[in-house]
Amino acid sequence: MPDSRSHPPGLLVLCYLTFLGFIPLLAAKQNREVRWHAANGLLLFGVVVAIGVAATVIGILVPPLSCLYGIVMFVVLVLYTIVAILAVVKALDGERLIVPGISRYADRI
Repeated sequence: MPDSRSHPPGLLVLCYLTFLGFIPLLAAKQNREVRWHAANGLLLFGVVVAIGVAATVIGILVPPLSCLYGIVMFVVLVLYTIVAILAVVKALDGERLIVPGISRYADRI
């Protein structure tokens, strides 16, 4: 991996801050490493949003399960926060955090 000093650290941090990952994706068009991290962060956030939508729909369609929504979303958001922090730390060190099932699509963006 290239040295992280060649990448703006501010952009690498923005990559994993929810929908703010669009900023480095558009700002660093020539920097493949920053674009990969931005795509990875956006895909990770997209999975969280998809889980939230699915939990909401299940809660609406099956009212007895609606009480589980808060628990499921709390667990998902805690896991998302942990993974995002690990990804930022690795990005600042010039490495990539490979999230199974998600990161393989980051090269396609």
